[in-house]
Amino acid sequence: MSDAALDVWAERAVRSVLALDPLSELPRTGWLLRGVRPCESIADHSFGVALVTMLLVDGARASGLEVDGERALRMAIVHDAPEARLGDVPMPVKSPALDQELARVERSLVEVLLGDRSLALWDELEAGRTLESRIVRVADKAHMMLKALSYERAGRGRLDEFWGNPKTFDSRGLAAADALFDAICAAAGRHRPTATTV
Repeated sequence: MSDAALDVWAERAVRSVLALDPLSELPRTGWLLRGVRPCESIADHSFGVALVTMLLVDGARASGLEVDGERALRMAIVHDAPEARLGDVPMPVKSPALDQELARVERSLVEVLLGDRSLALWDELEAGRTLESRIVRVADKAHMMLKALSYERAGRGRLDEFWGNPKTFDSRGLAAADALFDAICAAAGRHRPTATTV
């Protein structure tokens, strides 16, 4: 890479980090709606998703799968980037029409905030067909449930509803994800919900 190209890259890196900096100040709205104050920021959650992704990559490899860990971690970092501009839109206000519009706006924000390479990762994650994208989708839900467990252990918030939704515990066909969700539920003293238990 030439010096000029390196300078362009460095300027883009500074812009990207500064553009995502609001994530450290924006709370996860779902926790606020359930009385958890203070609660984790979107940046805290993104770090947690990256950590769980790393652990799931290890688990997937231990179960015999070949995983591109760097690609999975990059997806984990990118997964909530648009929320630096949009904030955290909670589930109770979402509808199919809003989801469609949010997807369009979020995609354009990823391109603006992080560029084409990250946009390709975003598209892969949204499609959810690759092993790496499935790992990150599981990590997103698993981290949420680990945080719910952490808040419950601290006696904070009204979080029972999180434990009853079988969609939250969708392993996306990954043995490591099944094991992780089972371990989370066991640590919480709860049964993992299935479509037939709801």
